[in-house]
Amino acid sequence: MTILALKAVHVISMVIWLGVLLYMPRLLVLLYEANTKKEPDRDILTSQYKLNAHWLWNFAWIGMLFTILFGLGLMHHYFSTVWFWVKMAFVLGLTIYHHILFFTYKSFRNDHYKKTPLQLQTMGRTAFLLMVGIILLAVLKDHVDTILIGIGIVVLIVLVFMIGRIMVKKAKAKKAGGEKPDGRSREKDESQKPESEL
Repeated sequence: MTILALKAVHVISMVIWLGVLLYMPRLLVLLYEANTKKEPDRDILTSQYKLNAHWLWNFAWIGMLFTILFGLGLMHHYFSTVWFWVKMAFVLGLTIYHHILFFTYKSFRNDHYKKTPLQLQTMGRTAFLLMVGIILLAVLKDHVDTILIGIGIVVLIVLVFMIGRIMVKKAKAKKAGGEKPDGRSREKDESQKPESEL
């Protein structure tokens, strides 16, 4: 019963945390756009968006702390598995993203708009990809070793294919350059001719 209660708190905290991280870039885009409007619209909208962001960050910090604490409490017997450390890498990435987004919010709150809407949208996509990775790892924990081997094979095939393409391109470039059988290019040969012959 205790384990189920811990799981419930962990999942609820995670939903709150990820919800804020996914919505915050959109809210910062709205704040950025509101700052370009004329008064009194600018003042009304920016103050409202800043207030909304302030409250959401309170939830985000609590959600992050509870997610990590209860998650570690639930997974202490997985500490020696590959699955745990791969998942922790994703959680670390999400935590770093959380802090980057928080410092962006702080600069926006002080009317320093350093990031563009496009950069903020890209940040939102990053959070989504990290979230998908964490959820997939949670659901497929019994098959992680097989998945990692599969990913390794795919990466190896892609690398071999890329190296092959680079080698083919180099060979074509040498042919197009007109190499002689002894390995010297025609351009080099012509440049070494005496001036009287040219």
